[in-house]
Amino acid sequence: MTSHASPSRIVGRALLVSNDSVAVEQIASVMRKYAIFPEICTHIPTALGMINTHKYEAVVVDLAFGEHVAHLLERVRFSASNQNSVTFVIGDSVKHAAPPAQPNFIMPKPLSDTQVESTLRAALGLIIHEYRRYFRCSIALPITIQIDDEIGVACEMINISEGGLAVNTSIPFPVGAAARVQFALPGESVGFDIQSEVCWSDHKGRAGLQFRLSPSDQKSRLQDWLSRRIEQGLPAPIARLFQKEE
Repeated sequence: MTSHASPSRIVGRALLVSNDSVAVEQIASVMRKYAIFPEICTHIPTALGMINTHKYEAVVVDLAFGEHVAHLLERVRFSASNQNSVTFVIGDSVKHAAPPAQPNFIMPKPLSDTQVESTLRAALGLIIHEYRRYFRCSIALPITIQIDDEIGVACEMINISEGGLAVNTSIPFPVGAAARVQFALPGESVGFDIQSEVCWSDHKGRAGLQFRLSPSDQKSRLQDWLSRRIEQGLPAPIARLFQKEE
């Protein structure tokens, strides 16, 4: 397996499973062009373990691995973190595979740069959408959290995503408790007020909250704000593509 440090600005991560060095280089180079970070794996057993422990917006597998390909794609679809990942196969379609193992895209061999780029462009919107759903933006901001209608507690936000946020807190929060979170984000003239639930607390000064009821206008503003944070630092051509695919 070949792995390098992830670049700071990407629009997705991909697991690329193949021992064909030529195909790997063709696909990986185009992925990097579109700000998709590839992790390269040459063994199916290793790839199965990575699916269980990592989050990927895309999974690419070479049909040269034979019957093991369907098993890997099924594992992707039944993975809590990767069930919505965009899947590709290198070669012909997966023969006699059940629906969960059917890939979203097929890249027949012999590969060409034009073909690979065209396929990734077609999948880019799905990859970006999946990345944004899980994207957590690290940020230090004041936030007020009201637990079960008690007096609000001043905390420090440490990260935020479309679905929730994490905080540093001076008091432990009970897991499962209803919470109301109020905060402002940089560049936003109107604050946020969202009904949430405490989903974890380590009793060491940190807690995580999941959004439960978010007004549609607040949800849209949060999505737009997160999208702008992802775009920051991307090369201009990639940022323009990102904006088109939102």
